[in-house]
Amino acid sequence: MTAEGGVRLDRDGLVTVLTIDRPEARNAIARATMRALADALDEVEASPARVVVITGAGTRVFVAGGDLKELATIRTHEDATAMAEQMRGVLDRLATLPVPVLAAINGDAYGGGAEVAVACDIRIAAGDVRCAFNQVALGIMPAWGGIERLTGLVGRGRALTLMTTGRIVDAADALELGLFDEVVPRAEFETHWREVAKKIACAPRDALVGIKAAQRAAFPSARPDLAAPAIASFAGTWIADDHWRMVEEAEQRRRAARDNA
Repeated sequence: MTAEGGVRLDRDGLVTVLTIDRPEARNAIARATMRALADALDEVEASPARVVVITGAGTRVFVAGGDLKELATIRTHEDATAMAEQMRGVLDRLATLPVPVLAAINGDAYGGGAEVAVACDIRIAAGDVRCAFNQVALGIMPAWGGIERLTGLVGRGRALTLMTTGRIVDAADALELGLFDEVVPRAEFETHWREVAKKIACAPRDALVGIKAAQRAAFPSARPDLAAPAIASFAGTWIADDHWRMVEEAEQRRRAARDNA
């Protein structure tokens, strides 16, 4: 059953699957989705789950990023800060869950969707998906912890290049970069990630928790100490005239492409 906010929580034994289920918005994150994810994490933390899977509904989009139609009502520095703090807090919680978190990347992951993916411990993608930290195309920057998480995965130079160019990478390139951990043909994708999740869940929970805790101590998956200045920078870009001009230009391109299709 999909909760208000478009998040579905399903349990398969000791595997818990959280699905962003907003097909009408390409699985984009609205404020209600942020609250629904936080509620779902409350349930996960209170459960005996040994592995958590994050995925999107359908086969075209993992998470399209923030729901720009709804978030366009945010026009002040204060409100932009509050929005970024809310979702960064959700993804920091996801990244620091005591058990492994697997992203089953069923479709394209752009912008905030890519930030959701890198907040997970393991990323398994279908072979035809694409990924981009392309917030710069709208005159803004990653705000949900993705800057430091991406850098930890692929290195400083590669991360900076991806974020400042907004380059779209296919699944094979993402695998080579270290952004994805496994790429599986579409026909085998769901069977494979479910098999991996069930294999992880076979291990004793104490062992899984211990492994992840030791790894997180050596390689932090969340840096709340870095949040305030990054969010302040993001809020400044969000309210800037350049952002709203680039949003309007992107919308005009989408309308033109739709009319010419």
